[in-house]
Amino acid sequence: MKEKELFREIVRIAHDADGLTPALARIQSLLASEWGKALLIIRPASPAAVTSLPPAVSNFLDSRDFPFRGLYIAPLLSGTETAGTLVACIGTWNAPTDTLRRITNFASQQLIDLARRLALPRLEYAEAL
Repeated sequence: MKEKELFREIVRIAHDADGLTPALARIQSLLASEWGKALLIIRPASPAAVTSLPPAVSNFLDSRDFPFRGLYIAPLLSGTETAGTLVACIGTWNAPTDTLRRITNFASQQLIDLARRLALPRLEYAEAL
């Protein structure tokens, strides 16, 4: 699938979703079908937030399932404030390109738009399983 087609599909997923976790799971599935494997996590912004990544991220990056494994982090911006962070781990058979970063950034924008549409007062931790 071309990058523009991925963007359109992510927009459709976010538009049709009735919650962040279902949207996260469907976007994760889309990315996995396109590249090999994906893990998406939403981490809320909080002064008390733990800075370490969840074990699932370490397990993904330590796995030998794919020769290329990358960690991409994109802010979930609500106006001028950071509402959270989208953590994306993507495993591929080919060397990663800048497309993976652009897709992660685009997905974060669509997820924060979904959160606004759902009138969520704040983001909660979410992991697509």
